Amino acid sequence: MVAAIEMEIEDGVIWVYGVGEDGIQAFTDFGIENLIELIRMYKENPEWLKRWQSE
Repeated sequence: MVAAIEMEIEDGVIWVYGVGEDGIQAFTDFGIENLIELIRMYKENPEWLKRWQSE
């Protein structure tokens, strides 16, 4: 998810590691609230998600 890439530990995102080097991004309750807010912001401003066009 694009919005979650921007999130930091203080935003409520964590990495959960299993055996070896495998890991997955997870969210605290606070992180889920922040993620919902980010998604709402991107829905209101879809131009924020447009990629740069190479010339």
